[in-house]
Amino acid sequence: MQLRSSRMKTFRHSLLLLAGFIFCSPVWAASIKDQVESLGDEKPEAVSRDLFELESSYVFGSDLHRGGSFGDQDAISNSFSYGHRFLLSGHLYLHLGVSYDRFDFGTTGAPVPDHLQGVAGNISVEYMHGNDIGAFIQVKPGFYTENDFNSASFDAPITLGRIFVLQPDKLYVFAGVNASFLRGQFPVIPLAGIIWMPNDKWKVLGLLPEPRIIYSPCDKWDFWAGGQLIGGSFRTDRDDTIVPHKLSNAQVDYSEYRVGAGFIYSPSDAITIDFGGGYALQRKFDFYRADMTFKTDPAPYLRLEFKAKF
Repeated sequence: MQLRSSRMKTFRHSLLLLAGFIFCSPVWAASIKDQVESLGDEKPEAVSRDLFELESSYVFGSDLHRGGSFGDQDAISNSFSYGHRFLLSGHLYLHLGVSYDRFDFGTTGAPVPDHLQGVAGNISVEYMHGNDIGAFIQVKPGFYTENDFNSASFDAPITLGRIFVLQPDKLYVFAGVNASFLRGQFPVIPLAGIIWMPNDKWKVLGLLPEPRIIYSPCDKWDFWAGGQLIGGSFRTDRDDTIVPHKLSNAQVDYSEYRVGAGFIYSPSDAITIDFGGGYALQRKFDFYRADMTFKTDPAPYLRLEFKAKF
């Protein structure tokens, strides 16, 4: 209990320091002030109020190992989210929503869960310029678990972010921070990335979780190549039969590192369908606090995503 309290204090202090750096620095304040003043009496662009996302993917079987092999394991992931934006003032919106994420894994002899899931609310304050987010703070309180929805599996990951304009309509830099108490090795991590649009046909998105290079030959079709990082931090169930016992009621970071290519079809400005595939370079179950890690070999994957905004 004392260790948990100490970790929680460290988590809170680190988050407050980083949030203070991002939101209270003179650079941040001046940037927001200049951006608001430059808009003047300009009529705000339309902002999508209802946001819907549905994604599903399948990773083919590959060897799961930790020293020795535990056999082939495949993986299915599904996610759903819905949110609605409420106008607060000017370009500032409150975004409220819900999300559900689930990972299902093939059965092996390894002491890893056969599924993980997260159900959470989404509470965000967003500074919008049209449909582009200039700055945001997001909290996702919910349960990130195997099956047990209790206080041990509760978390409230926080993400803060800001887009800085280097060259209007061409070059942008993203800076932010993400914090999660359930995450093992790095409870608080900085975020950074770049967005470069050299012309109307090409776009470089150097941002996690989906860095991409995109080619747009026309309004309805985009072709992309890049990577993807999916996963999360969860609490496993209490199970007195599991061996080793330290993996019972344990914190686990699950991650998938992917590279691939695909296309995006946009029948209208409100709807996009994204289909792709490639290789999952590695899937990993990291029981950091228990000092045990299980990894898989590379395997092909397929992915389909549907987005709608109105």
